[in-house]
Amino acid sequence: MTLSRTRFARLAGAAAATASTRTVALAQAPLTIHAAITPVYYDAVPVLYAQRTGMFVKAGIDLDLGRLPTGASITAAVAGGALDLGKATFLPVVVAFSRGIPLTVLAPAVVYDSRSPNGALVTAKDGPIHGPADMIGKIVGVNSLNDPTRPGMDRWLELAGIDKDAVKYVEVPMSAEPAAVDAHRIDAMMLTSPIMDEVLASGKYRIVAPVMNAIAPRWLFSSFFTRQEWAAKNKEAAKRFAEVILAAAAYTNAHHGDQVGLIAELVGATPESIARMTWPVAGTALAVAEMQPMIDIAARYGLIKERYDARAMIFDPNKA
Repeated sequence: MTLSRTRFARLAGAAAATASTRTVALAQAPLTIHAAITPVYYDAVPVLYAQRTGMFVKAGIDLDLGRLPTGASITAAVAGGALDLGKATFLPVVVAFSRGIPLTVLAPAVVYDSRSPNGALVTAKDGPIHGPADMIGKIVGVNSLNDPTRPGMDRWLELAGIDKDAVKYVEVPMSAEPAAVDAHRIDAMMLTSPIMDEVLASGKYRIVAPVMNAIAPRWLFSSFFTRQEWAAKNKEAAKRFAEVILAAAAYTNAHHGDQVGLIAELVGATPESIARMTWPVAGTALAVAEMQPMIDIAARYGLIKERYDARAMIFDPNKA
């Protein structure tokens, strides 16, 4: 559903409004928040949109937004106190929390929806891979060994009766994966939009399967998170940050066309390819049902010792 200008203004205003005198003080002297995102910009559209349109400033936040190469590096930086908060794929946050690192999730970034998958296993158009059985002994390029690709692939193989250890994974920057396939250094690659859409548009490659559908019909792909200590100390700022993200997500979900230039500029793609891409779903609420599948599959494949309840990860400003 498309948001009206009035409705968006109300959402954006809600992110900035509060009755406390502390809010007024923060509005006069914004709190600087040091944060970082990964180069996979499609799941950062809401935060980038909010930053460019001044939504954070209106909420009393001066967002210092940097870049780090992987979700794992961002998770480590937040856990160690080098960053106040970050956006990363949900898996490294799940793993860190399971190891006793006191992280808390403030807001969703992207929710993976199997009805419109924005990521897939891709191979050469004339390659021999057509299904799970063809993956035995093959090498798959992934942007990071700590992203949801591996458990998603493992589950896809398991459902087909194929041993997950039959496949080898290697880290290759997503932008370099097509060249690695061409050079036969890898047999297939895990890609996400908009890079996936640009690669497919070349006509040289094809989708084998949207393997991450095997995780669940709908699950939290990436999130904004911080340390519990920071959230407790900066409770109002953390709350307003989350409100801004949710308001921006609601707007950008309904106005994809407005974001084409933003994403094209950030990833170096053509506006035409961005306009054609499978748009990811920005999360507009933290839902336990969408967080739990990644925790469960991480436990299933030994990435964490045991399953735990996703509720324990959610920031609650009334309890912080």
